[in-house]
Amino acid sequence: MTVYVAVIFGYFTALVVLQTALLLLAALEVNRYRARRVPSDLRHLVRSPLAPSISLVVPAFNEEIGIVDSVSALLAIEYPSFEIVVVNDGSSDGTLDRLIEAFDLREGTRPTPPFLAHEPVRASFVPRGSLPLLVVDKENGGKSDALNAGINFAANPLVCCIDADSILEQDALAKAASPFVEDPDRTIAAAGIVRVANGCRIDRGRVLAVALPRRPLELFQVVEYLRAFFATRAGWSAINGLVIVSGAFGLFRRDAVIDAGGFSTDTVGEDVELIVRLHRTMRSERRPYRIVFVPDPMCWTESPATASGLRKQRARWHRGSAETLIAHRRMVGNPRYRAVGLLALPALLIFEVLGPAVELSGYGVATAGWVTHSISPTFFVLFLAVALVYGLFPSLVAIAVEDLSSGRHQRWRDLAALLTAAVFENFGYRQLCHFWRLEGFWQLLRRTTWAPTQRRGFSTPAIGAPLPVERRAP
Repeated sequence: MTVYVAVIFGYFTALVVLQTALLLLAALEVNRYRARRVPSDLRHLVRSPLAPSISLVVPAFNEEIGIVDSVSALLAIEYPSFEIVVVNDGSSDGTLDRLIEAFDLREGTRPTPPFLAHEPVRASFVPRGSLPLLVVDKENGGKSDALNAGINFAANPLVCCIDADSILEQDALAKAASPFVEDPDRTIAAAGIVRVANGCRIDRGRVLAVALPRRPLELFQVVEYLRAFFATRAGWSAINGLVIVSGAFGLFRRDAVIDAGGFSTDTVGEDVELIVRLHRTMRSERRPYRIVFVPDPMCWTESPATASGLRKQRARWHRGSAETLIAHRRMVGNPRYRAVGLLALPALLIFEVLGPAVELSGYGVATAGWVTHSISPTFFVLFLAVALVYGLFPSLVAIAVEDLSSGRHQRWRDLAALLTAAVFENFGYRQLCHFWRLEGFWQLLRRTTWAPTQRRGFSTPAIGAPLPVERRAP
């Protein structure tokens, strides 16, 4: 028992070391980005006719509650050349009817491109006016299938894959496209920041005021998102080891995605699987490339507001990561794939996929050892301290980096709420999420299907937050 606890202690220590290295890399990466970011350059890009054209691909399944507001908000984005491709994935509600009515659509004659396989297209619709909008109505095939159809119909060299319930800030496309302007030959994918919209004041698909949710379950998720983007993905991006571009907001070079075979329909984690496959394709073909995280473009999304919804989400995420590692197992530890093979994928396996089982078993064995006096109280306390640091340290650094870089939470009480949540998420919430993630293994073994999380939608003017009035002194 003592040996096992020592192994778990070593595991936590190794994880803290890895997280510290990623935090240092992330801080350097964010600082470099801030140093070279010039507001005039962004304004020039937004107005320049030479900016790369973008197709926003929006898969929609039973989204009648908010689809019109979402598309309207996307149409108002500040970018010189873009189109919106909404893919109605066999919705059983009024999603298509709402789109036809709101945007005065008529059936078009655009043929189905042959690049990526997907379920049959029933019809395509275009506005009678000059709106840059295309609606593709197809048989139901799932999100990946809908994304492939949208990429087929996209007319531009860059495609932005965005969830129907996500909200992009006005300059998000310009910021996300900047790596493709700076290094067009090598950049094949770019990830922006996804933030939790729960608690924000929202009207017609626009965030009017940023605020935090009041319920602990949602507030803990805000901290998780900050940690994932500011303390982890920026670090992996610095060494070209990024393996996750969020399905809620990602920008891709269309030809690279088509060459890699598009989104996989055999996994529930289509976003991480595509990124790993892009790494694999580019390394196998010995083509120079980079997949980058841009710590500024902002996308807001609705996180699960109930325990049952969060449970489904975490099980699905965990299953998707496991399926990706199984599909690309020959890349794990393979020096041919550089940072991805030697560092990112082993870390995903050891600390993410196997992490919940290791951590939970460590708690159980350490507690049993303390009760039976087979391990000393000092070692037991030290074990718990390391486990706490593992969860707390990156959260605190991420909150600090976010506050210095974007500073979206201007009130002192918001900062205090984030710091408090960063501490208390380690006492029960994190462990509960580990149990839910382990359910993903069971679902993988049983090959069960998953049901989408029910959303409240952004159709009401406020998800609950008052306008901020108290601001911190500069």
